[in-house]
Amino acid sequence: MTSTLGFAILAVLARGDRTGYDIAAGMRRPIGFFWTAGHSQIHAELQKLLAAGLVGYEAEHGPGPQDKKVYHLTDEGSAELRGWVTRPPKERPERDELVLKTYAAWLAEAGLVRRMFADQLAAHEARLAEYEREEAAFGGPPPFGDPRFGNYATLRCGLGYERHRAEWCRWMIDQLGDSESL
Repeated sequence: MTSTLGFAILAVLARGDRTGYDIAAGMRRPIGFFWTAGHSQIHAELQKLLAAGLVGYEAEHGPGPQDKKVYHLTDEGSAELRGWVTRPPKERPERDELVLKTYAAWLAEAGLVRRMFADQLAAHEARLAEYEREEAAFGGPPPFGDPRFGNYATLRCGLGYERHRAEWCRWMIDQLGDSESL
């Protein structure tokens, strides 16, 4: 059974053949906005995908003494990915540390909690500005069927998330009021 990371790798390879390094780079943007994986995780998952026949590779001359592997999606991998895309996502446990801290925030000094939310607000506003620049570069959504459509659609989700989090941080700051600890 293919893992979610495996499907993320298949989705990257559906856009074109890549080395392991290129797959990791492809996972940073835009996938890294909503799904992360390290090189060791990607390498281990590639081995599983190879064993399952979902990806293959061609050896090419590399920059060092060893050949580099350029991975590609097999017909089986493409079929597996197409089937997975339309299945409902698995239930996932919510684990939001900031929300958990908010639940217990009444135990802390209001000024320190307010400072934490001010820092979170700044981080969300910075990501929101970055996402807005990326959205402007698109000039509108690409047509469905264009691989960039997925980039744009996930970017729109990220925009909504960052706007929501920034609004919630502002609300929390307002609830905590002025504080001398800031």
